[in-house]
Amino acid sequence: MELPHQRRVLHVITPSRMAGAETFLARLLRRTSGDQAVHHCVSSRSRANDEMRLAGMQFDPLGIGGKANPLALHRLRDAARSFGADLLHSHLSTASWWCGWLEQIGGPPSLGHVHGFTSAIWHRRQTHLIACSNAVKQDLIDKGVPAEHVTVMHYPVDPIDQQPTRTPAAVRAEAGAEADTPVIGTFAHLSVKKGYRELVRAAQIVLCEVPKAQFWCFGEGPLRKELEQTAEAAGIADRFKLFGFRRDVADWMRAIDVMCLPSHREPFGLVYVEAALAEKPAIACNAGGAPEIIQHGNTGLLVPPPWGRDSFATGSANTRQTSPVAKDSRPLSPSSENATLLAEAILQLLDNPIRSVAMGRCGRQLVLERFSWPQYLKRLSGLYDRILGGQPGRIEPTSRQAA
Repeated sequence: MELPHQRRVLHVITPSRMAGAETFLARLLRRTSGDQAVHHCVSSRSRANDEMRLAGMQFDPLGIGGKANPLALHRLRDAARSFGADLLHSHLSTASWWCGWLEQIGGPPSLGHVHGFTSAIWHRRQTHLIACSNAVKQDLIDKGVPAEHVTVMHYPVDPIDQQPTRTPAAVRAEAGAEADTPVIGTFAHLSVKKGYRELVRAAQIVLCEVPKAQFWCFGEGPLRKELEQTAEAAGIADRFKLFGFRRDVADWMRAIDVMCLPSHREPFGLVYVEAALAEKPAIACNAGGAPEIIQHGNTGLLVPPPWGRDSFATGSANTRQTSPVAKDSRPLSPSSENATLLAEAILQLLDNPIRSVAMGRCGRQLVLERFSWPQYLKRLSGLYDRILGGQPGRIEPTSRQAA
C-alpha cells in the first residue's frame, strides 16, 4: 500500500535580532510533528542566527536578506526545490516578500506570518496570512487586505519554555536587591516605540515615593546611551538598571514583582504572556495587541499610549497621594502625562502586593487556558490543509497596496 504523502513545509525567516518572531519560530520548530509534516527552515545571513541556534533552531543560512537582493529569489527557489517544499511559511517582511514572488512565478503556495505592524505590500502575492493579534489583522484590513485572507493566531506558551534555573533570591542578590525590594522589570529592545522614555520618567516619580524600589531593564538598542544619561541626571542610575540582552530571562522574570512594558503599540507582546506565565502582573499601554492579553484590573493594568488618554481603561481608585510631578501646575505634554499615569499604575501594584500577587496568578491561569500549544498546532495544521487544498485565494493587490 502506498504511504500518503507527508507534506513538506519550508519556514523562511529574515531576522535582524532575536525578538518575538524568532523566539516563536524556535519554539514552533521544536514542537512540529513529523507524523503530519516535515518542517525545515532557512534564514538570511544575520547576526541573530547565533542566538537562534542557542534557542535550539536548526536552519540553513541563505543569502536572501534585503528586499532589493537580486539573487534572493533564485536562492530561495533552489532551496525550496532541494527540500521538495509543498508550502512556504514565511516570517518577517523580507521573507514574505520573496516567498510571495516565488509563488507568483510558479513556486509553492506561501503563508505569510505577520508578526508586527507592517506594510501589506510585502504580503500581497501570498496565498494567505496569519496575524499574531486582532490588532495586526485590523491593521492589514485598513491597508486593503481582505478580512477573509487573514487568520488570527495568538502566540502560544508552555511552562517548559519558561523554566528558571536559579531562585529569585539568588537573582536578586546578583542585582543588589533585597528580598523585600520592590522590583519592576522590563524586557524589550531599547527603542522609543517600546516606551522607554516614558518609563524612565515614570521611574523618577515612583522612586520619589518608594526610594527602595528598583527598575530592571533587559535588552539592547539605540536608546541605551540616552537612558543611561537620563537616569544619571535624575540621580536614579543606581536603581534604574540596564542589564543588556540576557538569555536567562525566565530567572529574572521570576525575581521581579511587576512587569512593565509601555510599548506605544505592541503587535502582540509575547513578554506579556511570559510575565503571566511567571505569575507576574503586567502593565502595558492600551493599544495594539496588549488588551487582547491583559485584562485590566484582573491580570494587570492598562494605561493610555502617548497622545491617547481617551483610551485609558480606568480601574479602582488609587488611594496614594498625588505624586510630586502631578502637583506641578504647568500643563503636561502627552508624553509626560502618560509617564505620570504609568507611574500611578506602578504605584497601585506596589501599594497592594496582595492584589498584585492575585493578578499574577489569574494571569497564569488565563494564558494556560487561552494560549496552549496543542490548540495552536491543531489550528495551524488545519490551515496548512486548507492552503494545500486550494481553499484560501491569493491576496489580490488593491490601489491601497500598490507599491
